[in-house]
Amino acid sequence: MSLAVAVPCAVLSAVAYGTATAVQHRVAHRGSGRADARGVVALLRDPRWLAAAGGDTVGLALQVVALATGPVLLVQPLLVLAVPVALPVGHRLGGPVPGLRDYAACVGILGSLAVFFALVGDPGRASPLSAAAAAWSVACAAAVGTVVVLAVRASSPQVRAAAYGALAGAWFGLVGVLLDSVATLWQGSGPSTLVHPEGWVPLGCLLLVGASALVLTQVSFQVGPLAASFPANEATAPVVAVLLGASLLHERLPLSPGHLAAYLVCVGVVTVGAAQLARGLVDG
Repeated sequence: MSLAVAVPCAVLSAVAYGTATAVQHRVAHRGSGRADARGVVALLRDPRWLAAAGGDTVGLALQVVALATGPVLLVQPLLVLAVPVALPVGHRLGGPVPGLRDYAACVGILGSLAVFFALVGDPGRASPLSAAAAAWSVACAAAVGTVVVLAVRASSPQVRAAAYGALAGAWFGLVGVLLDSVATLWQGSGPSTLVHPEGWVPLGCLLLVGASALVLTQVSFQVGPLAASFPANEATAPVVAVLLGASLLHERLPLSPGHLAAYLVCVGVVTVGAAQLARGLVDG
C-alpha cells in the first residue's frame, strides 16, 4: 500500500470526474423534466459528451490506480473533490461567476475531508471480496434501485433528479469497493485470477453496476437541475463506499458515538456545500 501514489491519483481522478460532470450535464439537460431513452442514446453522437466520457475514462483509470495502492475508506471520499473542481468548469461553460458562498462551500468540503481522514486514521489493508459477497451486493443494489425508481416515478423533476443522483452515487460507491477488490486480486495473481469465480464474478459485477450507474447519472442530468442530482450523488457515493469498505473488505472504521456524530456532520457539510456549488453551476 502506498498513499504517496493513491492520494495524488485520487485527487487527479476527482479533477477528471468533476470536469466531465459539468460538461455532461450541460449536454444532457434539456429542461423537459422527463427521462428520454433516445436522448441518452443520442449523447453517443455528441462530440462534447464523448469528450466528457473520455474524461470519465481518465478518471476511472486514475481511480483504479488509487484503489490498487490505497484503502477505499480514504480513496473514495477524496473523489468528493470533483464538486469544487466543477465550479470553474461550470463558469467556463456559461455558468455564473463564483461568489463568496461558493468559495466558503469549497472550504467546508475540504475541511470535512480533513476531519474525516483525521478520524479514520489508518484503515489497514482490505480483505479479498468473495464471489458470493459481490453477487449479493449487486442483487441488493438492484433491488434497492428498483424500489427507489418506482417510488419517485410520479414525483417532480427535482425529486426524481435527486433520487436518481443519490441512487447512482450509491452504485458508484459499490463500484469503488468492487474496483478495490478487483485491483487487489489483479495485483496478486494477474490475469489468472479471471479463471476463478473470486476473480470474474466481482469483475462482471463491476462492469454491470458501473454501466448502470453511468446511465442513471445521465438520466438524472436529463430530468432535473444539477443542484438536485449532483449533491445527492456526491454525498451517497463516499458514504456507501465507506460502509461497504468496512463491512465487506474489513477495513478499520472507528464507530464510537463521537465518531459517528462527527461523520454525520462531515456528510452534512459536504451535502450542503455540494448543493451550493451545484446551484446554477451550468444552468445560469
